[in-house]
Amino acid sequence: MTWEVALLMLPGLIVGITVHEFAHAFSASLLGDRFARRQGRVSLNPMRHLSPLGTLAIFVLPFGWGRPVPVNLYNFRRPRRDYLLTSLAGPAANVLVVALCLALMQLTRHPYGYGQLPAASLIVAHHLLILIAFINLVLAVINLLPIPPLDGSKIWPCLIPQLKPSFGKKTTGLFLIVLLVLLWTNSLSWIIDFALDGLKRYMPASDETFFSDRFDNGREAYQRENYAQAEKHLTDALAIDPHSHQAFCWRSQARLAQGKLHEAAEDIDRAITLAPYRSEYEEYRDAILRAIAEEELQTQPSDEPASDEPTGTESL
Repeated sequence: MTWEVALLMLPGLIVGITVHEFAHAFSASLLGDRFARRQGRVSLNPMRHLSPLGTLAIFVLPFGWGRPVPVNLYNFRRPRRDYLLTSLAGPAANVLVVALCLALMQLTRHPYGYGQLPAASLIVAHHLLILIAFINLVLAVINLLPIPPLDGSKIWPCLIPQLKPSFGKKTTGLFLIVLLVLLWTNSLSWIIDFALDGLKRYMPASDETFFSDRFDNGREAYQRENYAQAEKHLTDALAIDPHSHQAFCWRSQARLAQGKLHEAAEDIDRAITLAPYRSEYEEYRDAILRAIAEEELQTQPSDEPASDEPTGTESL
């Protein structure tokens, strides 16, 4: 995994681990085990839940982990039921974060209606929400696997009467190595991909995605010298984002290639208004204006000089 990808995943991992461990501690406290509360784990402060090694692991593995919340089964009023609820609280909290991200993405999916500067922030926020939702769903799915020390190793014994929850630490280290190998070799990718594909169906797409598709199609059509098609795609892109100086510039070139000089001049004027710092736009506009001047000069009718010769005979 590259450092860039790891840094993009890090906010989602921090959010996911924090709410996951907080949910374990909070639910345990509600059900009678206040040990985690006395340790300060009933908190949304990430520093109380993050593991230094687990956080650094994101830069090596496609995964990370936090400090597990200590739970004393014998403090619960109904041990089997309460231990099940406490174990389920972590993955459930991650699913709740996913639902919250989907709701917030409804507010960031139309960024261009708020102006040029807010649009850039909303686009970043939308992509960040996507990453947070993806990582929290992965955390929820992984933690349901019946592999110690994951929550699934505590959840399934509580659901299946023939099994007893195991609290020993003798085999935890071995299972942890097995889990890391499975993650490192992408052996769990099939279940992760299945969950993420399901999430994508409910994820609202941003207008930025539609703009990028039309803009890229317009540039590709221009490079294929299909200028009319390029103009159409770029016009569709500008209908989504009317503040894109790049789209105006590319449409200007597509129109110029079709001989639409005045429309090309209008587009590059708009691009200069949106991006006055682009000196190449000024040079391009000057070239269009010269072409317009030459065209007008060629189409202007020439005036024939008046003749000084007499039109009739003079009488003597």
